[in-house]
Amino acid sequence: MRVFKIVFNEDTFGITQRSLKMLRNTLALTINHPIAVVCVPVNDLCCGFFVFDRKTKTAYFSGDGFRLDQAGEGGAGYRSASALFDIYGINAIMWEPIPLEEIYNLPEDKLEQKLMEVANSIATGLSEKDFRTPFKQKPHYVRRY
Repeated sequence: MRVFKIVFNEDTFGITQRSLKMLRNTLALTINHPIAVVCVPVNDLCCGFFVFDRKTKTAYFSGDGFRLDQAGEGGAGYRSASALFDIYGINAIMWEPIPLEEIYNLPEDKLEQKLMEVANSIATGLSEKDFRTPFKQKPHYVRRY
């Protein structure tokens, strides 16, 4: 898949609640489209999610406000994201770490360019089986986190 559009919000970078809101809204927006969700560690502690929409050739970046060690607010956000994936019947694909701290200081045009490069490098590694249409999935019960 080739990505032609990247959607992100700088206000989500490093902030759990805003990152989770972006992720939730993206999943709701793409419920009728084949999507793939990729978890990208951005350093030793934090991660963000890319949602790839195969129909619109768009990638959405949630922001990197989630903690992989599931500690603190970022960990609660990570567990909440996992619950959303369970409800939507989506398996998030764990990706190799991509250091993104440099994006915090980039001007918006360079930031968009960098995120587009990252999204396209990930998208080329996705296969047909990685995409699911949430609307077509059986509803899942949320297990206790």
